[in-house]
Amino acid sequence: MGMYDESWCASCGAGMHYTADESAECGKCMLEQTQEITTKSSKFLEYMKIHRISLIQDNENEIQDSNDPNWNFLQGQIVATEHLLSVATDIMNDNERT
Repeated sequence: MGMYDESWCASCGAGMHYTADESAECGKCMLEQTQEITTKSSKFLEYMKIHRISLIQDNENEIQDSNDPNWNFLQGQIVATEHLLSVATDIMNDNERT
């Protein structure tokens, strides 16, 4: 065996196949980070859903006058939040399939 046969995980120190990248991590650590990111992303999606509901409730409490600037502002916020939520959901669904 040569001196380049094994490297060490930068996170946990476990032995792994040689790599020149000193910050490389083993598969277990990489999987844990991926799961943590997915969990954080899921929490953020849930926050966006709650925020959308809050905007809709605020909008229902306002006078339904399309000439009222506050009503138009809330409508825009609802549309923007729904768009971002849709895009984020699509991205997460694509990541789960790969």
